[in-house]
Amino acid sequence: MVSKTMESSQTNGVFLKQKPSMALVTIRKAPDAIYSRKISKQIDCTYAHTVKLISSMNDMGLIESKKEGRKKVLDLTSKGERYADALIDMMGEEESIR
Repeated sequence: MVSKTMESSQTNGVFLKQKPSMALVTIRKAPDAIYSRKISKQIDCTYAHTVKLISSMNDMGLIESKKEGRKKVLDLTSKGERYADALIDMMGEEESIR
């Protein structure tokens, strides 16, 4: 079992970086289905790095995925939505979400 302190430390390490934050916000603001390839293009990041970020976020319980044909569609969990909303507030984004 991971201690709360260790979990918090891992989470802070991910979201104090630009690309993971941008990926989470991109998923939150997506008007329709989104998947790793779209995210990598929008945040200007390699596909391999994006998949690694998505995997980490999935392990933290921020993202869930489901297969639709050959694509793995991503969606935020309620915890992921809270993180994304907080990041949007911190970045000063005033756009409406979805």
